[in-house]
Amino acid sequence: MNLKPVEPDARELVDRARVLTEVMLENPDEAGPNYVLLLILAEQLHRLHDIFEAAEVRRMREDKLPL
Repeated sequence: MNLKPVEPDARELVDRARVLTEVMLENPDEAGPNYVLLLILAEQLHRLHDIFEAAEVRRMREDKLPL
């Protein structure tokens, strides 16, 4: 079986980041922020950044192409 990981779209990443942030705010650790959730959130935001950057590069390339 050859399974390929599915990359979530930008909307799903924003929703995940929102949910993780809400969970961290509702359930803080006694000693400080929940670092596991922060790591997950950081990874989701990095993916989101990459998606938006790729979209911007694609748009810039399309703008430069002659019609």
